[in-house]
Amino acid sequence: MNRTEEIYRELAKLGLSNTNHIDLEEIQNKDGIYLFRIAYENKHFVLKYFLNDEYAREIKNYSILEELNIPTIKVYARTDRALLLEDLKRSKKYRLGKESDLMNTEVAKVLATWYVDLHTKGAKYIYENGSNLYREFDVVTRENIDLIKNKSNTSDNRVWDLILDNYDLIFSKIGDLEETLTYNDFYWTNLAVGNDGKEAMMFDYNLLGVGFRYNDIRNVCSSLSEEAGKVFIEEYGAIDEEEKIIDDGISTLVTLIFAYRRPKFPNWAEESLNTIHSGELEKAIESILDL
Repeated sequence: MNRTEEIYRELAKLGLSNTNHIDLEEIQNKDGIYLFRIAYENKHFVLKYFLNDEYAREIKNYSILEELNIPTIKVYARTDRALLLEDLKRSKKYRLGKESDLMNTEVAKVLATWYVDLHTKGAKYIYENGSNLYREFDVVTRENIDLIKNKSNTSDNRVWDLILDNYDLIFSKIGDLEETLTYNDFYWTNLAVGNDGKEAMMFDYNLLGVGFRYNDIRNVCSSLSEEAGKVFIEEYGAIDEEEKIIDDGISTLVTLIFAYRRPKFPNWAEESLNTIHSGELEKAIESILDL
């Protein structure tokens, strides 16, 4: 069966069985995730089709958020391999995010409300249901520490012995933090804003998983303008200082691991790479050990 036949088979399972009335436009094909804009009998949808089992976890993630009554874009139907979603380009309630939203303090304010909702309900969900979900920090293994130090040509830097000699202690400190659901993938292209300006939310939940609150706060504020970031934090509320200290060190390692898994080292990881040479990463790890 070719890919087109697979897509039409999924559409039939989703309730769109009249192939003569389907207008299919491919939007994206990346890492085995296919996006199509669909017109069907005067209705409009987006189909998200998952070729790989790993990324099909997003289907369950939508169900979790719906169960917790956390706002998402509308899901019309689902199978074990696909989602039939609202087309935000035609939504009467939301619009797609714009790059200028990163500087919009009103958007930052209402977005903080969505994150508070996610983290508050997410902590209760993890406590009651366990945490068998994606964990960003799981990539920080001893093997991947070796990957960084070898590929960055910094194997003689003291920070690597500091991490490896204290690896179990560092992760025991992480384990002491309260876990919650974290979004992990903030950027304006994944943002939906209410047409009335009173609501904002994230969509695209493939990296939704288990972490702690500051993971998301840092992830959001690193993209927002300085002013919008301040408004986001003011609306969100107090930051746990221990979470920040741990995140300052571990998130750098996560960034470098993802970067060195790519065929070419990406520009977005240069700042993290510089923390090795400047000694900032070593100081961040020492701060974790001092907790």
